[in-house]
Amino acid sequence: MLVSKKTINLDTMAAIPSVELSVITITYNEKENIRLFIEAVNSIFTEHHLFGEIIVVDDNSPDGTAAVVENLQKTYPQTTLIKRSGKLGIGSAYFTGTQAAQGRIIALLDADLSHPPAILPQLYSLAQENKISWGSRYLGATSFETDFTHRMGTSLLNGWVRFWLRTGMRDHTNGYLVLPKEILSAVLAYGETKNLHPFAHILYGITIAGIAKKLQIPSLEIKAPYKRRKHGETKIPFLWGVKVVFEDMAYTIKVFLKLR
Repeated sequence: MLVSKKTINLDTMAAIPSVELSVITITYNEKENIRLFIEAVNSIFTEHHLFGEIIVVDDNSPDGTAAVVENLQKTYPQTTLIKRSGKLGIGSAYFTGTQAAQGRIIALLDADLSHPPAILPQLYSLAQENKISWGSRYLGATSFETDFTHRMGTSLLNGWVRFWLRTGMRDHTNGYLVLPKEILSAVLAYGETKNLHPFAHILYGITIAGIAKKLQIPSLEIKAPYKRRKHGETKIPFLWGVKVVFEDMAYTIKVFLKLR
C-alpha cells in the first residue's frame, strides 16, 4: 500500500493548524468524477473557512484515477492518496482511510457525487456536538435517483434493520456519515469486544448504527438527495446487490443478538 502526500517540514509543523475535517472517499475507475469531487470539497473548505483534508483510497484503478489525484495534489496539497494493490473491498477501503485521517471529525462519502458534498457543513456541525450525523435518502420527499429494484431493496433492508436494532433511523445503508474520530474509535473498540467489525462489510453503517444505539451515542439524520452518477459504472451490480441485501438481513440478526 502506497501513500502519496505532500511532504511536511517538521521545523514548521507548529505553524500548521490542526485538521478540522477529514473527508474520506474511495475510488475504483473514477477518473471523471474524482476531479469534480476534490474541487467541490475544497470549495466547501474555502467557503466555510475549514482547514480540511481529503483522503482518497484507490484500489489500483486501471483507468488512471490515481494519476488524476496525484496531479490534483499540486493544486490541493491537503490531499492524500492511498494506493492499494487491488479491489480489496469497499468497507476495508474506508477503514484504511479512517486510519490515515488526521482530523478531529471524519466524513465518509462516495466519490461519484451521488452523496452531495453540499450538505457536508450541516453534517459537520452536528458532529461537532458529539453526534453521528447521517445523510439520509428516506426523510420526507428527499430525491432518490435510482432504479425501482435498488430502491425497493434498500427500503426493505432499512426497514428490517430498524425493526431489529431499534435505532429510530430511516437510512442505515447510504454510507454517508460524519462523526468525531474519537466516537468512531469508541464504536470500533466496543465492536471488537463483540466480534463486530463494521468495515468488514460493504454496508458498514448497519453495525455503526447498532453499536451507537447500544452505547447511547446520539445519531441524527438530515436529508441527502441521492444523485445518479453521471460518469462511470456502479460498483454494485444488480445480482451482487440482491446478495448483499439478503446477507445483511441475516447479519442484522447477528448484530442484534450480540448487542443484547
